[in-house]
Amino acid sequence: MNETAESTMNISGDNIRCAIAGDMEPLIMRVRTFLQNTLSQSLSSEAIDYETLRRTFGYSRSKKKTAEVIIGGDIGLELGHPSTESLCFVLTTTKAELVADGLITVIGPDAGNIITKEKRPFAQVIMVATESGADIDPFSLDSAQYLMQRLDGYMVRSVPGRLWSRLSRKCMADGLDLHVVGSALADFFKHEFAGVSKAEILFVTSSAEDVLSLKPIETEASILAGKHKKLFLGLDGVVECSELNCEVCDEKPVCDSLRDIVVKRRRIKR
Repeated sequence: MNETAESTMNISGDNIRCAIAGDMEPLIMRVRTFLQNTLSQSLSSEAIDYETLRRTFGYSRSKKKTAEVIIGGDIGLELGHPSTESLCFVLTTTKAELVADGLITVIGPDAGNIITKEKRPFAQVIMVATESGADIDPFSLDSAQYLMQRLDGYMVRSVPGRLWSRLSRKCMADGLDLHVVGSALADFFKHEFAGVSKAEILFVTSSAEDVLSLKPIETEASILAGKHKKLFLGLDGVVECSELNCEVCDEKPVCDSLRDIVVKRRRIKR
């Protein structure tokens, strides 16, 4: 939600309308707060260059001819399994200074420090700076974050808002980890989209609680990008809902979360 303009609520029954703007600067700032609060668990490093990614890890900016399937004994690591928490989303801003280009941050253990059979929670957050006036389809950005068939030993299964990934045992032995995955993502976003000037990647493997703490940001990002199935940005710049009965709606927890955020911010401003 845009903190530079007053957030408003107009509640009729359980309905909620929150003022909101298109640039995701406030959401990126909330990710920065999350990073600050988890600093003791984090490790940041610069992205690997394209030529090293291509030669050493089999990265390609184009889809490979056949999809890689990693199953059974070939699985070296599984992140975001359906039995645990998982989410992924892309945040965009035209304020380039908010994005640390090529920075890869992992909150929690990276691939080499996770027990092979352990099913870790997983979050992937991609922050990109776009040129002013760039016309980039948010659905294309969403699709790009899965890095389908572009990196050897990396396989994803996805549903909206979740990411279930597998790394192959063989490729992990050759150095494949989240730093490599993040480097490939950063390169791909800047190569695939002419309007993207910077890309920064965040992964979270620390705990289910840490992953869930990013959920409200993911929800607001999906609304701004027009991808949420029931909540959407109206012509007057407020969030509206297409559900008539809040009590039976599976998105009620999301609305409650948005309501809490708006109320807290209004109290702070007072």
